[in-house]
Amino acid sequence: MNAYITKGIEKFYTKNFQEAMLQFALALSVDPQSKEARIGAILCDMATQNEEQAMALFEYYILTKENGAEDCEEVMEEIINSVEEHSEKIAHLFKESDFEARINAENGIKYEDFMTLIEARGSFKEAFEDIMFSTKVIISKKEDFVDFLARLIENGFIEMSLNYLESAVTLFPNDEQLLSLIKKAQK
Repeated sequence: MNAYITKGIEKFYTKNFQEAMLQFALALSVDPQSKEARIGAILCDMATQNEEQAMALFEYYILTKENGAEDCEEVMEEIINSVEEHSEKIAHLFKESDFEARINAENGIKYEDFMTLIEARGSFKEAFEDIMFSTKVIISKKEDFVDFLARLIENGFIEMSLNYLESAVTLFPNDEQLLSLIKKAQK
């Protein structure tokens, strides 16, 4: 293994992502075709926006590589591309300028307005059943999303909550709140 890659891995584990990026870049200058260096650099870049996600992917990559899996670099590139694509879609959904237009276009209701509806109906279950086939609940904050999922579980919408959770966990693989909700839903 290239000495720069070895140093890059060490720096990544200490969460010194700038130095790790430099080491991976140096490795690429020596061998521009190095998939290890390329993946390391991409994960360093990802860590600046989502450290937890990048660390989880890095751990997965190192373990897969150590276990001798074939084509693990190609698999990692596919995973990274998928994560980036989903992150871009989610970021686009939460842009403030697009938010109101999306609510109108999708016949949606803001989570805050949905909470008002719950108060008026006196029950999450009744309010949700009233709108579930005709109106989308548009959620823009993670804490509201977690609250919504917890309420789905509490009110017996287990399958629906698990579908949402599966998608969310691919974006936030080590999120304690989401993992706790999965356990709660599976009981």
